[in-house]
Amino acid sequence: MSGALRLLIVLFLVCGIAAGSLAFVNSATKERIAEFARLEKIEAMQKVLPRAEEFIEVSPGKLWEARIGGEVVGRVLAASTQGYSGPIESLVGLDGAGAVSGVRVLVQTETPGLGAKITGQGFLAQFQGKKAEEVALKRDDPAGKIDAITAATISSRALTGAVRKVIDDYQKGVQP
Repeated sequence: MSGALRLLIVLFLVCGIAAGSLAFVNSATKERIAEFARLEKIEAMQKVLPRAEEFIEVSPGKLWEARIGGEVVGRVLAASTQGYSGPIESLVGLDGAGAVSGVRVLVQTETPGLGAKITGQGFLAQFQGKKAEEVALKRDDPAGKIDAITAATISSRALTGAVRKVIDDYQKGVQP
């Protein structure tokens, strides 16, 4: 057997073992990871509408009714957009009057120390109590009530725009 053929066989075996190991680990952890993501989403829903006792999924992965004792007290909407560095996925809580009760970012890959500040309570707290027409950056819209994060305007604009769009679409009856 030549040296090149032996090297090729060893390389093939190592790759096969590595691929098999990765497949095994993936199958062993897939359900735990999915359960963790589900629990994380429930926790975020409770933060955007803290007074709700339960959340009933109306549109899979997009819209939930928040209820207290069976009575609808608000809605939770999923919003997603493209940020500076990648996708941003968030949840938006609307109270019974249609005002924002909270926003939580679930997934983001924005620049650490800059765009990633969109996950901070200082930025997200600005959305609370705002009606759809107020959900805009002050620098972009005279009616806007949201301050952009310094040096992270693209990330701020992306999240604010996604929140505004999902609220507008919901109020117009566009199915999420």
